[in-house]
Amino acid sequence: MKKVGWALALALLTGTALAGPIASAVPHFALQASDPEADATVSEVREVRLWFSQVPQEGSALIRLVGPSGDLIETGELQSDPHDGRVVFVTLETPLGNGDYTVRWRGIGDDGHVVRGEFGFTVSAER
Repeated sequence: MKKVGWALALALLTGTALAGPIASAVPHFALQASDPEADATVSEVREVRLWFSQVPQEGSALIRLVGPSGDLIETGELQSDPHDGRVVFVTLETPLGNGDYTVRWRGIGDDGHVVRGEFGFTVSAER
């Protein structure tokens, strides 16, 4: 009976040790990149584009653009890149004036967890 107990314990420990790296190798849903980039200073912006680590669940992605005065900036509807479902973007209805802007985003990955964040960028164009 003791030999069976030790063998079972060893098998469980070995299985757990091997499963750990495999489980952690699965990418969690996260923002990987953006255009404009976080903290960038740009002369103009025609769209806000986000690259996620995996395809967001249908209808879960959201991009909001907040202007220097705290007002929500009008954008087109959220779109997915037809060549890469991990990429979503909104186009801007009108050119942005000089100032600091905040991008607020949200999405849901395969695991069902809501992930959200924000980053800023600055428009500084000579007029």
